Amino acid sequence: MRISGLLAAAAFAAATLGSAFAQEVKEIRLGSPWPTASTIHTALPVFADEVERLSEGKIKVRVYPDSQLGDIQALINGVQLGTVDMTYLAIGNAGVLRGGTALNVAYVPYLFDSKEDAERIANSEVFGELYDELASQSGVRIFAVYGARSPRAVQNKVRAVSKPEDMVGLKIRIPPIDGIRLAFEAMGAKPVVLGLGDTYNAIERGQVDGHENGIDAAVGYKWYEIAKHFTPTEHIYETAAWYINENLWASFTDAEREIFRAAAKAGGMAMTEAGEAVDVEGYKIFKEQGVTVTQPDTEAFREALKDVYKNFEGRVWPEGLVAKIRAMQD
Repeated sequence: MRISGLLAAAAFAAATLGSAFAQEVKEIRLGSPWPTASTIHTALPVFADEVERLSEGKIKVRVYPDSQLGDIQALINGVQLGTVDMTYLAIGNAGVLRGGTALNVAYVPYLFDSKEDAERIANSEVFGELYDELASQSGVRIFAVYGARSPRAVQNKVRAVSKPEDMVGLKIRIPPIDGIRLAFEAMGAKPVVLGLGDTYNAIERGQVDGHENGIDAAVGYKWYEIAKHFTPTEHIYETAAWYINENLWASFTDAEREIFRAAAKAGGMAMTEAGEAVDVEGYKIFKEQGVTVTQPDTEAFREALKDVYKNFEGRVWPEGLVAKIRAMQD
C-alpha cells in the first residue's frame, strides 16, 4: 500500500509538473498568404525555428501558409482582432489600417538606393515612430522589417523600354497603391489595377501590355512566356514586414521581444538569399525564353518621377519625411 501510494503520489506530481510546463509554453499562430514554394515563405520556418531555439522551447510558432487562415486582408483583420497572432506581409499592406497610411511612403519612387538602405531605414527610429502610431490606432504592430524582394521593374510585350518616354501609352498592371499609379501616369503610361493571378491572361488578351513588379514575380507567374521586354528600373525596393497583435506584443517581456526581433532578422535573411537566387535563375530563364533585358537610363527615370511624392507630402505622411529618409543615405 505504501509503495502504491508513493507511486500514485509521484504520478500525480509528474502530471502536475507536466501540466505546469505545458502552460509555460506560448504558442503563436502565424498566418501567411504565401505558397510554401515561394521565396517569401522561406522566411517563416526559419523564424519559427529561431524563436523556439532562442526561447529554449518556451515559445512555439505555428505557421499556417497558403492562406489557410485567410488572404492578406483577412490576415490583417485577424491580427487586429487577435484571432491571428502574426502575419508576414509587405510593409505597404499596413496602409489599409487606421494609423498606417503614412507607411505608403515606402513606395515613393527611388526613395531608397539599395536593399540594404531600405532594410536599415525601415528598422530605424524614423519608421519606428510610424509603427508606434499604427499600433496605437489599430492594435497592429510592425516589430521588424526584414526580407528583401527583387527590386521592382517593368515588363511588357510591346517594345523595349530604356527611358520614361518609352512608357507612353503602355497599359501596365499595378497594385492598388496610389504612389505607383501616379508614377506611371507621370510617365504617360496607363496603369491598370489587377490581381496578380489575373495578370497573365490580361497580358495575353491585350487588356494590359505588361506589369510593374520584380523578377521574382515575373518568374513565379511565368509572365516571360508572353511579355518579352524586361527593364530593371529598380524604382522601388520593397521589404517585408513582421506584423503582430499589439496586445500580445505588450504581454511579452523585453527578452521575448528581442527573441522575436532576432528571429525576424534571421528569417528575413533567408528570404533575401532565396530571392537573390531566384533573380539569378530568372535571368537565365529570360535568356532561354527569348526575353530582351534592356538597361534603363536610371537618371532619366529618377528625374521623371522626382516630384511624385509631393502629392502625398504632409497629407498621407508627415511633411519632410521623404527628405529625412533621403538624407539618411547621403
